[in-house]
Order: sequence, then C-alpha cells, then structure tokens
Amino acid sequence: MPNLNTVPAARRYLETNLRQRQVNKVLHSFPSPRFWKDREHGPLDVRLPGTDAPSCELYVALPFCLVTQPSHCGYCLFPTEGYQNQDQLDVYLNALEREGEQYRERWQALAPRSIFIGGGTPNLLKVHQYPRLLNMIHGLLPSLPPGTPVTLEGIPQLFSRDKLLAMKDHGVTRISMGAQQLDAGLSRLSGRMQQPKHVFQAVEWAAELGLGCNVDLIYGWPQQTLAHMHRDLHDLMESGVQHITHYELNVGGATDFALNRRDELPPPELVREMYFGAAEQLAQGGYAQLTPSDFQKVDEGLSSGFIYEECRRSFDAHDVWAWGYAAISDFPGHHRSPEAGGWTFMNQRNLPGYYGQLGEGTLPVECGYARSPADLRLSLLFRNLQSLSVDRASYLRNFGRDVLEEFSPIWQACEELGLLVIGPEAIRLTPEGTYRVPLIQTALMQGRVEEITEAHFAQLKAAGRIGSGRSEPDGRAAP
Repeated sequence: MPNLNTVPAARRYLETNLRQRQVNKVLHSFPSPRFWKDREHGPLDVRLPGTDAPSCELYVALPFCLVTQPSHCGYCLFPTEGYQNQDQLDVYLNALEREGEQYRERWQALAPRSIFIGGGTPNLLKVHQYPRLLNMIHGLLPSLPPGTPVTLEGIPQLFSRDKLLAMKDHGVTRISMGAQQLDAGLSRLSGRMQQPKHVFQAVEWAAELGLGCNVDLIYGWPQQTLAHMHRDLHDLMESGVQHITHYELNVGGATDFALNRRDELPPPELVREMYFGAAEQLAQGGYAQLTPSDFQKVDEGLSSGFIYEECRRSFDAHDVWAWGYAAISDFPGHHRSPEAGGWTFMNQRNLPGYYGQLGEGTLPVECGYARSPADLRLSLLFRNLQSLSVDRASYLRNFGRDVLEEFSPIWQACEELGLLVIGPEAIRLTPEGTYRVPLIQTALMQGRVEEITEAHFAQLKAAGRIGSGRSEPDGRAAP
C-alpha cells in the first residue's frame, strides 16, 4: 500500500491512477463494510434520547428486484433478493412492521428532514400496498412535519399512474427512476426489458400529479458511444424532468460487466470525455451541477441546496436511521465531543437471517463498526467532497483542526495537478477534480486503511486465526 506522506509520493500515486479506469471505493462512506464486525449491539444501544440529538434522515429499504439475466442487471453491487410473487412483499412488510415497532419509543420525537424509500425496487409493490407501507412510516413518526420530502425509488416500467397517485395520496413527494440507459439495445445488455416510453410516461405522470422526479443515467456502459449518451440526455431534458443523476459505471465485484464485458467498456479517456460532454450539455440545457453526478433544473428548488441522494452536505452532526433489509444506519458522535467517533450498523444482507432475528425479537443487525475520530473525519469529508468544495471553517469548528494541515501532501499534490484550488475559506474542486472525486477520496483514505488493516491482522494473529501469511479481510491477497 503506498505511503502518501509526502507531496512527491502523493503526486506519483495520483498521476498513475489518472491513466486508469476510476473505481468508486466509497459506496458506504468510510471505512468499507469489509472492515465491519459481527455485533451483538444495534442502534438502540448507542443512541440515547436527549435534547442534543442532531438532525437526521430516514432510509427505508425494500429488497426485491426483478430477476434479470445476467443477474443484478449486470453491474449492481448492492445486496438484493429476486422477486418471485406478491406473497414475498406481504411477508416482508410484516417483518418491516416488526422491526419498526422496536423503534417506536425512540422515534416518538423524531422528525427526519427527509425520507428515502430505496432498494431493491420499491415500486414492485402493488397499488394497495403503498397505503400500508406509508401509514406504517407515518405511524412510527408522530412528530413528522407535514410536507416532509419523501422519495420512492423504482424502475420505469413498474410505475403506473394508479401507483403514483396512491404514493402521492399517502405522503410521497418525489420519485427517483433508475433508467440507466434509454437505448433499448444497451438496456438489454443488463437483462432489463424497459423501453424509453416507460421513462417518459412516468415523467409525464409525475408532473401531472405534482410529484418531483429524478432519472438516473449511467455513462461508461458496455458498447456505449458519445452519440448514445448525448441522445439520451437530449431526450431526457426534452421531457422536462427536474433532476438528472448522471454517474459513471462502477466496474467491480463478481458482476457480469466486470467479468464478461470488460472488453466492451469504453476506454478511460472516452469515459472522461463522456463526463465533460454531459456536464456541458446539461449546463446548456438549463441544469445546474450540484455534485459530481447530480444536475437540477435551475428553476426547480435550487435555493434549498438539498440533494436527496446525499445524506450529508456539511460536517455538522447528522444521523441516518435505516430500516429494513441490508439498511445502513449511521450515527456520528462529534455533536457530543470533537473527539467522539460514532457508530455505523448494517442490517442482515440475508433475508432468512433478517426474518430470523426479528422472529427472535431482536433488531436484525448483521455487522457494525465503532468509528474512531479519524474514521469519522474521513467519512464526513468524503460526503462533503460531493458538494464540490470543502468548508475549512466547518471542519475546524466540528473537529478542532485544519483539514488542509491534516491531509497536506495530498491536497498540495491535487492542486499541482489541477484538481482543486486551496483557499483560506475552502478547498474548491476544479472541473477535473469534480470528475476525479473517487480518486481523491481513495488517496485521502490510504493511510487510515493501512492502519485498520494492520490492526485487523494483529488481532487475527493474536487469536491464532492466521500464521505468517495473510489475506485481506474480504479474502483477497494482501499487497
């Protein structure tokens, strides 16, 4: 693992990786779940009620997805369960209700600033099941202010006007569609059967019913060309959709795209050209860039500065309560002390395990991690980078240290390479740096990952579980 404690070393690392395909290693903030451990404790053990509780988000997970060939749409790295029949949905809602009941006392005064219902594919639910799900949520949150933003995620062909009306009537304010590609041929590479008409019809229905709407598109897809991308963006902007999330394909894991379609992926230099071409096209079409991947129509609520898919936009304390299969809760501790780390927990990623723990009357937590202060600072720094700048005063106020001094060699190397500009108030990303956020994050975490890895192997050795050889926590050979 490279040591990036000097500017020349950090610069060499960055220059080497600038020529390679980007990989987003921060899907769940910091550190990776591969470092998390089995736990007997859960969120209710570490978050005591009190007047000092920070603001929060609520994430509600539904696990099921349509079965595709290749599996997981060819690229998805998130845990899901294959949808077979409606009975699965009813059984899961029963379990979700049992889990929610364990939160009832704690959530009496909880007033999340937003709710996101994700998955999986939540719009697999039938029309009559939305009142049950949404009434369950509202019933556990009696202090929830009217009009709280509630987003529900889904795929285009499963939205219907009747479903959208039922969602709206029971509190959903916005939908988010994972279209990924509008070209039917490119979509079929993932095993998905949607057509462009499904996307545009759902956007039209959402506008008619007064629901906010986001559409996700992926660039860097197998066989995708610049022409494909520009046509999709043009047609989507013509639909009048409020928000477009345009993000780079993350190639990794045992996915079909990683294992079988690498030779069909656009080369790194073309993927970079796609990013800058899309950013320019969206700007010309009246969409402002809010994060490396989020673009919103200039006349659609920009004053709030609120990004639904990003839970935190500053270094101030902010909880994420997560409810359901594979859901991840996050509780930073620095609102109590600058030297507190906090906790993060993941629910069971195995559906029988999720049901089994609930049947035993316990929260279905699979693993968790007690963050050190250094871990927390990195976790929130990674989130903050999504806002295209790092507020030095906010970092100092929350953590009692200058973010520039803490990671000085990396910031200086990034500035030399034109990725950012260091100012007295903020570290601001350049357009190139905005594209390279995953690389900057990876450089920032190198030192701490090495510390965690060494501590992990020391524990295994002390327990007699390994000898002189070693492997990474996820089974890979260590560098």
